[in-house]
Amino acid sequence: MLNKAAKRLWGTLCLVMVAITAHGETQQAHAIGMAKLIVDDLQSNQAFYEKFFGLEETRRFDYAPDVFVESIMGFADSDAKLALLEPRSEEPLPKSQFPVVLIYTPEFDAVTERLKEAGHGVRVLPTGPDMRIAITRDPSGNTVEIYGREGVYEVGGAKLIVDSREKAEAFYSDLLGAEAGQRFVTDRYDEVLMGFGSGPFLALFEPKAEAPLRKSRFPVVAIYTNTFDQVIGRLEENGVSFQRIATGDSGLRIVIFRDPAGNGVELISR
Repeated sequence: MLNKAAKRLWGTLCLVMVAITAHGETQQAHAIGMAKLIVDDLQSNQAFYEKFFGLEETRRFDYAPDVFVESIMGFADSDAKLALLEPRSEEPLPKSQFPVVLIYTPEFDAVTERLKEAGHGVRVLPTGPDMRIAITRDPSGNTVEIYGREGVYEVGGAKLIVDSREKAEAFYSDLLGAEAGQRFVTDRYDEVLMGFGSGPFLALFEPKAEAPLRKSRFPVVAIYTNTFDQVIGRLEENGVSFQRIATGDSGLRIVIFRDPAGNGVELISR
């Protein structure tokens, strides 16, 4: 649970982020606003995403010596953001070997070559001629999926590690009406991409070759909704506890809850 100081900051942070993403955003019921990565050193991780992907900091929140510091990073031509959050009151957690964020790039070869030249491990997956995917890790050990695609750089999706793809899919489908799209099943994992219309997807990824890892107390994804009351009603009906975040007189409403796998989710009205 967050202390009072942290609650106030979450409210400020989310108010700013709603304003940032409002421009040019279609008014579908729900949208992924931010994939959030937990890092152990903000400076080195920020430099990593700046150098290799061209992400730029749009906001920074440095709050209290015992709470957290966070950098909100984005691309000029895309609304979805990547948040890098360094907790100051949480021991570093073990990282999954599987991706927790996907980034689209129109410069696949250039990006992967820069990573290799800098000594970062890069694994290019054996895919078909129309699909180019590589895997790397940031300085904190967060696994990043790089997807070659024409157009612009974008945060393509937040990827949540779950202990049951079936339970997680049912949860997000019931709660947000998210539609299951592509599904990938191998002897190592079971993954489904949940769509909300346009914008980034929410991937639910169940590893079969990795024991469940302890989760951060901080959210790892931010979801915007224009049916806030209905979603809260469904949380209550299903006995899912949530924490309301004070936002002053802004009229903005925010709650933080956990999905069946224990992933922290930030729900923001718009």
